[in-house]
Amino acid sequence: MKNTIIAAILTLPLIWSINSCTNNSAQEIIDNNVEEQVNTDDKALLLLKTNCFTCHNPNLETDNRVAPPLFKIREHYLNEKTTEEEFVKNIVHFINNPTEENSIMPGAVRNFGIMPKMSFKEDDLKLMVSYLYKNDVSSDEWYAKWEKFEKEQAEKPQEINYEDLGRNIANETKANLGKNLMAAVKEKGAAGAVEFCNTKAIPITDSMSVVLNAKVKRVSDKPRNPNNQANTDELSYIEGWRKAKQNGEKFGPKVFESNNKMIGYYPIETNDMCMKCHGTPEKQITAETLSKIKKLYPTDKAFGYAENEIRGIFVVEMDKKIENRK
Repeated sequence: MKNTIIAAILTLPLIWSINSCTNNSAQEIIDNNVEEQVNTDDKALLLLKTNCFTCHNPNLETDNRVAPPLFKIREHYLNEKTTEEEFVKNIVHFINNPTEENSIMPGAVRNFGIMPKMSFKEDDLKLMVSYLYKNDVSSDEWYAKWEKFEKEQAEKPQEINYEDLGRNIANETKANLGKNLMAAVKEKGAAGAVEFCNTKAIPITDSMSVVLNAKVKRVSDKPRNPNNQANTDELSYIEGWRKAKQNGEKFGPKVFESNNKMIGYYPIETNDMCMKCHGTPEKQITAETLSKIKKLYPTDKAFGYAENEIRGIFVVEMDKKIENRK
């Protein structure tokens, strides 16, 4: 009996040690999971800010909207029975194929038209949509989190991935062009969009170059404006993309170094909205719009496209020493 008691006493420190290790390990797992979730949320917010907030501004007081705010999109795709998997699948499907048939928001289509087709990495796109599922982006709590995030990001250096950096720059430029183009279409129709492109597209692209600390241009093998003619290397990329598409293959962006700069090529794909100015003349392009095009662009080649074709590329020239932006 005495030996049993002594053995029990001697074993207590070991039990306490095991319990302590177990508790510490469990706490480490919890801490790691929390940190991973915070990092994931930060990445999602950064992607949303760069790629979505230009048009889908989270500010509820914003006037002159060109697209529905994110909380409205969330409301349309989410109800008490919607799973995260369904939510992500449905929104990703629309973003990858933005057509009137694929939209479940007819009021938004009437008011704003169809959004331009954006270029996303599939994992990034799913990450953003998953974040939207989990967060009420109209709540005061979320706004406080968003303001805190913006302040922290302004002071936080970002690791540079030039493919992602160039993609974000191209998408942000595309979003600004799309925002202004949709406003022109809403006000004056497709003919008004032609006037917008003639006078505003290149200046807006140039201004985005200044804001984003990179040189950005759009080029094509069939340009409307001769100043947007692609060079030999750019033509080769466009043709490679086109052949890959025909074969059902994926064709990613091209990023390479030249003269201490990083150059990125990112495709511009057509969707339903593009057909009003770049589709088949007198079938998808009205006589009024066609007349305006011929007047402003006498050497125009940018017509005869179908949906989901490559119309050109964004060329993004980045300084290798770019910092504090991803």
